[in-house]
Amino acid sequence: MEKIDDSRLCNIKGGADITSTLVNAFTNVIKVLFDAGHSVGSAIRRFAEGDLCPLD
Repeated sequence: MEKIDDSRLCNIKGGADITSTLVNAFTNVIKVLFDAGHSVGSAIRRFAEGDLCPLD
C-alpha cells in the first residue's frame, strides 16, 4: 500500500450519497402518511356507517 502525503489527503472523498439517516427519514415519512391515510379512511368509514361515539 502506498503512503499518501498530506496534500493528497484533502482530495479524498468517501461515503455514499444516500445515507442510512436519509433512508430512515424517508421511511418515517412514509409511515406517517400511511398512518394518516388509515385514520382518515377509518373515520370516513365510521361516519358513513353511522358508527360514531356519542359526545355526551
